[in-house]
Amino acid sequence: MDEGRSGNEKSLRETAIIGIGNQKGGVGKTTITVQLACALADMGRTVLIIDLDVNAGSTKHFGIKPEGYLGTFEVLVGDEEPLDVVISQDDEDNQLPERVHLLSGSRKLESLEERLRNKKSKFDPVPLHDCLKPVVEKLRGHYDYVFLDTPPSAPLPIIAAYKAADGFLLVAIPEGLAIQGLNEALHDIEEVRKYGNSKLALVGIAIGAVESRTRLSRELLAYVAGAFKEYQLLPVIPRSTIVPTAQTQATTIFRVDPEHPVCQAFRELAVSFETSVEKFLGRTPATAGAQEVAANG
Repeated sequence: MDEGRSGNEKSLRETAIIGIGNQKGGVGKTTITVQLACALADMGRTVLIIDLDVNAGSTKHFGIKPEGYLGTFEVLVGDEEPLDVVISQDDEDNQLPERVHLLSGSRKLESLEERLRNKKSKFDPVPLHDCLKPVVEKLRGHYDYVFLDTPPSAPLPIIAAYKAADGFLLVAIPEGLAIQGLNEALHDIEEVRKYGNSKLALVGIAIGAVESRTRLSRELLAYVAGAFKEYQLLPVIPRSTIVPTAQTQATTIFRVDPEHPVCQAFRELAVSFETSVEKFLGRTPATAGAQEVAANG
């Protein structure tokens, strides 16, 4: 990263650290993380995705081999500085769009807790679950958004994300287990507010892979709208073959067909997401972007 430019951006950007997840796997979390980041980038925002999943879904989504780069594991154990190992469009062999950067996930995250315990001094009072906090603090000011792409079943990365985030975006698909996962995640957010991150805000709920013509989808959407009515339900994403097509090609839907209706749905989601972030966190990246244009103009 260019030192002169990063210093200018740091004075302009008010970074929002957003965890994204659900307590169940297979709910479209990575799809929404990646495509929402791309939609925000289309709007001129800068987004960093931190892939906390051992399956490295976000990393693979951009055609990046998890073992090909240093990334999230090395940063969390303190071997690397985050800005030194961020992957961008300037690096080789990836499908990252302009203004979307990545800290890659890998299988090495399976040994994260063991590695942190082995490095930890017995006199160090800081809990292992706080390993992500110093990382995101080093990233503030460099991005409009930092997305924490959380795994469904790895306690240390999930709790670390809850404790480090400013806000959380819950995701689901119209299936019973995914909706159950929302309830479990809401419970966890309440617990984290009591025991470690009192300012954590739920910035919204995003539902993907919706088939509006099916009764199950309609019933579950109605249930979510009623059961979670005090929370921000963001525009839904319809089910479409463009999503698995993009995944097969290790790229984004915006590169497959930028005019596709699902791309437009993600753009609408991005606009609503920004409004929700401003409402719950007071962040105004649009203002920051305007300042940057003025500064560079």
